[in-house]
Amino acid sequence: MPIKRHPNLPFAPSKFPVFYGWMAMIAATIGIICSIPGQTIGVSVFTDYLIDALQLSRDALSSAYLIGTAMSSLFLTKAGKVYDKFGARFTAILAACTLGFTLLLFSISDQMTESISSWTNISFSAISFVLVSALFFMLRFSGQGVLTLASRNMLMKWFNKNRGLANSISSAIQSFGFAVAPLFVAGLINSTDWSAAYLIMAAIILAFIVFAYIFFRDNPEECGLVPDGKIIKEKKTKAFNDSNKQFTLREAKKTSIFWVYALAIAFSAFFITGFTFNVVSIFEISGFSEQKALSMFIPASLISIVAALVGNVISDYMPLKRLLIIYLIGCLFSCFGLSFLSHWSGYYVLILGNGVMGGLFSVLAAITWPRFFGRDHLGAISGLAMSLMVFGSALAPLFFSRIFTLTGSYQLAGIAGGILVIILLLFSLKLRNPQED
Repeated sequence: MPIKRHPNLPFAPSKFPVFYGWMAMIAATIGIICSIPGQTIGVSVFTDYLIDALQLSRDALSSAYLIGTAMSSLFLTKAGKVYDKFGARFTAILAACTLGFTLLLFSISDQMTESISSWTNISFSAISFVLVSALFFMLRFSGQGVLTLASRNMLMKWFNKNRGLANSISSAIQSFGFAVAPLFVAGLINSTDWSAAYLIMAAIILAFIVFAYIFFRDNPEECGLVPDGKIIKEKKTKAFNDSNKQFTLREAKKTSIFWVYALAIAFSAFFITGFTFNVVSIFEISGFSEQKALSMFIPASLISIVAALVGNVISDYMPLKRLLIIYLIGCLFSCFGLSFLSHWSGYYVLILGNGVMGGLFSVLAAITWPRFFGRDHLGAISGLAMSLMVFGSALAPLFFSRIFTLTGSYQLAGIAGGILVIILLLFSLKLRNPQED
């Protein structure tokens, strides 16, 4: 039985003064920016405050983060199926409600722990570890996972031939938002305190729920429109066949191209998370200062923005396999830079690699699945891919730290990552677009 989504409430997108896909792009971009409290970049600002308030060691908090993130990855494929059934607006609102409620609980997590500990006579730190693990699960599942999935997939559904152009504009705004987010959150904490900062972010998410109800629409067809606003004839300059065949999740999983792209995209989340969590330590053992470590993110982000803009635009005119190969070469540069950071060239190779990898990640993570497998089951297919990505980001900090504990350096992490990238690169050379089979 079809689900009634009421796309013409509170207004009809078909009567919007311009093609509504551009409004959907703005709405999707705001949705992804609102997921920042559930992203690593948003969580990291609160790390020291949570350690003090919840009486946990840094290792204990990191372990709770690992447990919560890994658990969230197990449910994202199911969340994708909910998206396919109920659409972007319902899924985004549900995710935002969960995210806002989780931020509210984080703001009183120390008080909750104290109450539970007094009632059960279990130690404060034991209660806080279990509680924060559960909160990290809710935070990562709703923010990094479902809200991002719903927003990104909505954007992809509203465009076809102009998908890369729309994603390039969105990616540039997202990059700026993610770059200033830590400063914004730190400003909230400094002007109030960590608990009040969580409450303010919860209020922002509450406002987004109203925004999502007004402006989120799952796809143009349900609104009496078509992707791009009109039927665009295929041009000879187009280097790909668009998705005519609609794959189910089961069919997509049987293709090698799904696993190569999914693992390649997951590698970026794995490497960047492991690197960012340990960046100061990585640079210190290579003879660099903390300032040198943190300053590398500025040039890398500039390269990332350029790579995202160029990659998104040219993705409309060339096979994604070429972008995948360039992306994997960027990953290889990052691994090489990490392994040989103590050499003068390693620093610059690392910046270049991280920039190219981060920029093209935003292209491949969004465009790959509708291009190859269609839009009918986009939620389930992208949900499985995102679950791999989230699981990889969960394992990365522990993987990097254990290598450092056992070997005294991070060089082996770069070498192991490089080997995996080379294997993926070799497999990518023989991939074929499943729409051409």
